[in-house]
Amino acid sequence: MLPPITAFQGAEHAPFLMKGGRAAALMVHGFPGTPADIRPFADCLNALGWTVQGILLPGFGAQIETLPKRTHQEWSAAVLEALQALKKDHAPVVLVGHSMGGALAMCVAAELPPEALILTAPFSKLESFLWNMMPVFRMVFPEVRPFRLLRLDFSKPEVREGIRNFMPDADLDDPQVQQAIRDLRLPISVFEQIRQLGQRAFNLAPQLKMPAFVVQGTQDTLVKPHLTRQLLLRYGGAVHYLELPAEHDLIDPQARYWPHLERTLRDFVEQLA
Repeated sequence: MLPPITAFQGAEHAPFLMKGGRAAALMVHGFPGTPADIRPFADCLNALGWTVQGILLPGFGAQIETLPKRTHQEWSAAVLEALQALKKDHAPVVLVGHSMGGALAMCVAAELPPEALILTAPFSKLESFLWNMMPVFRMVFPEVRPFRLLRLDFSKPEVREGIRNFMPDADLDDPQVQQAIRDLRLPISVFEQIRQLGQRAFNLAPQLKMPAFVVQGTQDTLVKPHLTRQLLLRYGGAVHYLELPAEHDLIDPQARYWPHLERTLRDFVEQLA
């Protein structure tokens, strides 16, 4: 029997609330992330005096085993509930989303508009024939082993770092653990939920009238820059668009572009507050 693999057990993956002034931001992580992924943005805003809340979406973090049972409607409901609560005591309120969290932010903003959106690598779709055929494939192939497709080389630092982002306690030198990761199964239904969510965000974009600050990495191979530009051409409000020499995980305080991103973020939110 393969040993169990624990994921997202650290305190950094838990939801958080940073108290500040009346202006507030709600942070929404992506897939398969946690609030830890967007914490550096939260630190920036809190340093400016903002109250910042980072939520953990249902089925993520330590609840990752329940993800196959979750729906994008549940994720949207969790964001909407948190946004409603923040709006009772704070103004302005900004909705911040990374990747899939960006799609969620757009969908919720269409129902309960915040004063502004901040989106990093906002997801709408993948450029793939297989992605478009997902509703058909889920009937034939109910599960997929994503790590088998990737041909993981556990000797590479970037592979180990990527896995530790969501399996921080895994012993990546243990051959049994390596095999367990390769054999990890994910239901196609999970990806179908993400596909539906991205399509909904794309469809709702023209209805959104609040200002948006959108950041995109030019080296992002998941949410490709031209797909983000297509999405923003449909957006109904004013957009401040910033491209950076970054990959998908662009919220990185160690990156050379970070001071520029911090300044641009500060300039955007100061206009609101």
